[in-house]
Amino acid sequence: MPVNDVGTCFACGKHNKHGMHLDIRKTKKGVELDFVAPERFEGWRGVIHGGIVATILDELIAWACTVRGYDAVTGELNIRFRQALKVGQKVHGIGRITEEHGCLLRGESELVDASGKVIAQALGKMMKA
Repeated sequence: MPVNDVGTCFACGKHNKHGMHLDIRKTKKGVELDFVAPERFEGWRGVIHGGIVATILDELIAWACTVRGYDAVTGELNIRFRQALKVGQKVHGIGRITEEHGCLLRGESELVDASGKVIAQALGKMMKA
C-alpha cells in the first residue's frame, strides 16, 4: 500500500487547518513530542476526547516506524487510559518500535503529564507500507 504525505494528515499535517499539528521529533530510540491539548478537542467538559488521545498514541508509533526507515499503517492498536487528559494540560509523548517480523512492526507509545504520571499507553501492530 503506497503512502503519500502531502501535509494534510489530521494528526501531524501542517496544511490541515482543522488538524492537531503535532510536532513529532525523531530521537535515537524513536520519537517524542510535547503537546498542549486545546479546548477544540474536548469531549466531556474540560477533558480531551479519548479518540484524540488514541490518535496521538497511534501517530507516535507510526512515526517511530520511520526511524527504522519504514512507512507503515496501523493494523491493531490497544490503548490503556490511566487518567483523563485535561484541556490545556501539557503532555510529553514517546513512541518506539519494539519488534520487527517481516512486514509487521510492533511498537509502543505513552503520554505522561508534567509530574511524570502516565495519561495513556498504547501497543500497536503496524504493517509496512
